[in-house]
Amino acid sequence: RHRPVCLSADQIKAQASSHLMSLLPASTIRALGQKEYEKRKQAALEVEAHVRELRDAQQYEKINAIVKHLALELANSAQAHVRKGALHALSGTAIGLRQHAGQMLPQLLPPVLSALSDPDPRVRYTACEALYNIAKVARSSCVAHINEIFDGLFKLSADTDVQVQNGMQLLDRLMKDVVTESEAFDLAAFMPLLGERIYVSNPFSRQFLVGWISTLGSVPDLDLVAHLPVFLDGLFHMLADANREIRTQTFDALNQLLREIGEAEEVDYAPLFHVLVTHCSSRDKFTTLTSLSWLHPLISHAQALMLPFCAPVLNAVLSSLSHPEEELREAAARADTSLRALLHQSNAAQFEMGTVLHALAAHLSSAYVPTLLAALQWVHMLLLKNAASVLELAPQLWPPLFKCLGNPSEEVVRLALEALAKMVDGRDQHSAQHSA
Repeated sequence: RHRPVCLSADQIKAQASSHLMSLLPASTIRALGQKEYEKRKQAALEVEAHVRELRDAQQYEKINAIVKHLALELANSAQAHVRKGALHALSGTAIGLRQHAGQMLPQLLPPVLSALSDPDPRVRYTACEALYNIAKVARSSCVAHINEIFDGLFKLSADTDVQVQNGMQLLDRLMKDVVTESEAFDLAAFMPLLGERIYVSNPFSRQFLVGWISTLGSVPDLDLVAHLPVFLDGLFHMLADANREIRTQTFDALNQLLREIGEAEEVDYAPLFHVLVTHCSSRDKFTTLTSLSWLHPLISHAQALMLPFCAPVLNAVLSSLSHPEEELREAAARADTSLRALLHQSNAAQFEMGTVLHALAAHLSSAYVPTLLAALQWVHMLLLKNAASVLELAPQLWPPLFKCLGNPSEEVVRLALEALAKMVDGRDQHSAQHSA
């Protein structure tokens, strides 16, 4: 009975080295571990030529074995220049495989993607270079692995090394080209990954994400609007970034998305209005202005579909009508006009009168005249539209309306008196009908 042989770590390593030497010339393997870039690069060219010969002979098992040992042995070396040599060799393998490289991506990509997080910046740069060469050859086949590649790129986007940043940007442009020209790209499987990273604070990572959103939005066959709830809130947060360039890029991306919403046949409006209402009260002026500016076109496009959310939108708009900044007041006024016109022409059953009046009652106690005037105009419109429904819920309106009578603004007093008169008249008519 034979006992199992237990090998030490050094023995296993020696055995693996021996196996690799049976697949590649010993001189090539030694050159891959040299400190000099040119020697490693020359060795990678030798690997490429050898793989090409194996490909032509259809000896794919040997190619697979080469990749396996490069990944397990050289790519995990304690020496940085050996790890770089492994990446050069993996890159050469892909080039040698040419049109067959795509079939070996499951073996080629993991060691390269892992090296993107290497502690040595030169190794990270070499990994960028290797991934670029692999993607250049495999091209459309990379789409099946886009989530893993995107995750690697995202990590690199915050890299502080200038050379790594330059390598990442070249690779990033190539991957965007690969995705935009592919018919097999799965947007639904990709978007959760982007959504998980959208609240990042690093400015370079933010630029990276905005760049991808803009790229995806430019592809006619991709329905980015359907996935807006995944990342819209995060984009609005970026509008308050300290970096002017990021704010501009984010604003441009949002404008592009707004145009797409206007052209879309089907839109889930609930999460969009929720995001806008939230950011209308932002401490950042640019964020508030952009949110308010979105409301008018979105109300116009959504029409009756936005009525279930009209109360929170009305609350945000009325609050902004008295903002110190004129530009914000004007944006709020446009939204107020479009919302009031929409409710005026809508069926009373399409919106909750109680929630609308509750929002109005809060603003009828405002200390700001522009907000008060708008709230009073809303009361007049609703009384004209459906006095009976207003009167049923009138108890929440009486106190703030009476308070308006003491306002210094003559226009506020006049509108409040007229509203009270209509309500008293309507209540008397209602009582008379019941007593008759």
